[in-house]
Amino acid sequence: MKKNFSRLLILAVFACASYGFSQNAYEIMKKNQDLYKGDTAIYQMKMTLASKNGKPRIREIAYYFKDYGSTDKTVMVFLTPKDIEGVGYLMWGYDEEGKDDDTWLYMPSSGKERRISGSDKDNYFMGTDFTYDDIGDRELTKDDFNLLGEEEIDGFTCWKIECIPHDKSERSSRRIYWIRKDSYVCQKGELYNRQNKLERVLTMSDIEQIEGIWTVKKMYMENLASGHSTLLETKNITYNQPLSDSMFTVAELKKGRIGR
Repeated sequence: MKKNFSRLLILAVFACASYGFSQNAYEIMKKNQDLYKGDTAIYQMKMTLASKNGKPRIREIAYYFKDYGSTDKTVMVFLTPKDIEGVGYLMWGYDEEGKDDDTWLYMPSSGKERRISGSDKDNYFMGTDFTYDDIGDRELTKDDFNLLGEEEIDGFTCWKIECIPHDKSERSSRRIYWIRKDSYVCQKGELYNRQNKLERVLTMSDIEQIEGIWTVKKMYMENLASGHSTLLETKNITYNQPLSDSMFTVAELKKGRIGR
């Protein structure tokens, strides 16, 4: 009887410890997601697309962000090259649990916008190695989290967090992120396909505080399956400058004036 009780006690303690471990992982990811991004943000992005054999393709993008409290809005407009000039991406993100982002892609060639539905979220964005889901603020309620331990990445001690989606039909069966202990900024990411094989690797670099806001100036996504990669570099970064609400509408995208 005493032996059985001891076993039950050990199991109970182990269960409580595992539960606390999982809770800590969630809290770390929550703090990462809640990092202050500024009330507004303005910057330019240089996008470099590279394949194994092809010549790198360069794109320039204007980026604008505004926080409305329970909603934040982002607009990106391609400035170069000529064949995609004026293409715009608009996203409205919501804090409300269970409410998906509203996203639109505007193509000047057709003069029409296309709503990005939930089924499109696993598709790659504009020929890059980032999916629509990657560039949005993913709801924490869509995943389970496990704290796998700690590891040093590029000289920074990081928590290693595993994120497993509830929806097993998603492109990534799991994602692992290394979150810096000094700032809660993501330093690295690994994304695994449905066969649980490592498919893409995300590397963050040139991370610094600008106007007191942690800013990642370089993001590099390497697709191990295709040999393709995307490098995003930000420049001319400013925070907390006035931005008109009209900028964050499809109607304004169609006028072709954003970023010019």
